[in-house]
Amino acid sequence: MFKISVLFGDSPIMDSTKIAAGFERSEIPTELLIDPLMTDHDWVARKTEILGWGLPPIKVSSHWFSHPCNTEDADWDAITFFTKRTLKRLGDLGVETAGIYGKFFRKTTTEKGMKDAIRYANLLGDEAAKNNMNIALEPMADPDSLFPTYKEGLEFVKLVNHPQVRVMADLNYFLKNKESFEVIKEQPSWNLHCHVAGDAPNGAQPNVGGYRSIHKEFFRVLRDTNFEGAVSCACPWINTGTGEFSLTEETAKALAYLQELRAEVYAEK
Repeated sequence: MFKISVLFGDSPIMDSTKIAAGFERSEIPTELLIDPLMTDHDWVARKTEILGWGLPPIKVSSHWFSHPCNTEDADWDAITFFTKRTLKRLGDLGVETAGIYGKFFRKTTTEKGMKDAIRYANLLGDEAAKNNMNIALEPMADPDSLFPTYKEGLEFVKLVNHPQVRVMADLNYFLKNKESFEVIKEQPSWNLHCHVAGDAPNGAQPNVGGYRSIHKEFFRVLRDTNFEGAVSCACPWINTGTGEFSLTEETAKALAYLQELRAEVYAEK
């Protein structure tokens, strides 16, 4: 059964003391919380601070650095340094799956561009292995990226063929691409992490809007593929109450919604 997670730290409103109790995992935004240029001495204090927030187990990261790896002006010295230092620090926090933006891999028609994309995916995989981690590449419905769809993401990781490199299933991008969730079943063990959100013009938590049937369809695929990873609320948080915004109340509502749907889906078997 999948775990229910919350993405923390990508917005000023996210206060670790105000997240409702009951989430089974948490996810952190790499680019916003991890500074690879920080000295090792200062990192010790920063790590202690993050681990002291009292979050549910931090098992996943997202929001990778957004500078492309396979453009003509890619700086491989900088890319290699950032990758090694950042994955080491994520590993220090207990992260097991590092999510990597699909836009980090740009669409290319050149042999060099493709070789550099594969080279970078292998660098990620090699460094992840050193830190007891896996890599989840995130297709983002970006037509200028190398793998806009989940299916194309699968094809790319098969080409890379690194045991640590897999994919992430983000509901929003499935919907934007009008891509069937059934593609997850083609290589079920290659889906390492999932993102869900709600139905609102500028995004919202999963319980907002009319995605209930869509969420259940998505969860059925996760159930049928024996997915044991996490499903994260990766979304803006909006006020659904009548008073001032309360992160505690809103995260509690989202958690209860996901718990209810998960129970309903797994009870169908």
